[in-house]
Amino acid sequence: MKVAASLGSGLLALLWGLHARAEGAHVELAMGNCSALSENALREHLELELETLGLSAADARLALRCEATSVSVELYRALGERYPVHVEVELRDTAKAARERLVALAASELVAQAERAPAAARTLSPRAVPAATAAPSADLAPQSVPRASPAARSPIELFVAGNTAYSGEPRATLWGATLGTRWGLGRPWSVLFDVRFERGRARLELADVRSTLFSGFVGAGVGAAAGPLRLSAGAGVRAGWLSLVATAQPPNEGRSLTAPWAGLAVPLSSTLDLGGRARPFVGAEVGYVALPVRGTLDDGSVLVAQRGAWLSASVGIAIAL
Repeated sequence: MKVAASLGSGLLALLWGLHARAEGAHVELAMGNCSALSENALREHLELELETLGLSAADARLALRCEATSVSVELYRALGERYPVHVEVELRDTAKAARERLVALAASELVAQAERAPAAARTLSPRAVPAATAAPSADLAPQSVPRASPAARSPIELFVAGNTAYSGEPRATLWGATLGTRWGLGRPWSVLFDVRFERGRARLELADVRSTLFSGFVGAGVGAAAGPLRLSAGAGVRAGWLSLVATAQPPNEGRSLTAPWAGLAVPLSSTLDLGGRARPFVGAEVGYVALPVRGTLDDGSVLVAQRGAWLSASVGIAIAL
């Protein structure tokens, strides 16, 4: 019985080897929950990368696991021996047409690293190779390859938002819209620009005062990710022109003025990134006026003023370019 079992195992191993050689493929690819990737395109890119690296005869299994916007690639020997290496590829900022090539590039580098590793560094699995969808065992993966960079270019976003601000003395509500852009300088830093138009009215005992504010912001931001949420905080300067128009009942006379206005601002935002180009977000901004504007009466007393702290909130959508 032992002889028959040995002959059967040998025959199966021989048939498996002949089948692999007949297909010309020495690296087996197992994809778990990776419907967003094209298996055919991934195989083509992988074969090309392995041929370029001189690894066409490599004998291994690549197990892929896709979760949200990342792909985890683990490397196994085809007969059960596992290399102590794996790699995780982030695809969030990668164009859809380039994702298979990026994964193939990371996987080929993984094979190259494993092939160069000495035999003593490899860990033998005590049982059969797990399925591609099984969770990796920590003791079988003592080291890892650094996360692959998803894109060579810096990301650029355009965004538009509706906003409301609470500012001035006496306090008044201004409503408006914002148009801006975010330029990535490499994670996690970015440069922020925007222009904003706001209008509001304060109803006072002596007059109604209409405020119109046109301003721009320039500053730097830092971001972090928490699952599909991208959190950002920045600091910079908001400056522009403020127009105050007073309407008074006779015999009082209303007047108008336009003057420069500026302050220090700290914008905050939370963006929902589900992998598409359109990303909804909510934001807030706190600031303090450094160059105030005052509307005075004939006796010199202040009727209205744009000074002190302000607070604004916004809701909008960002488009990744």
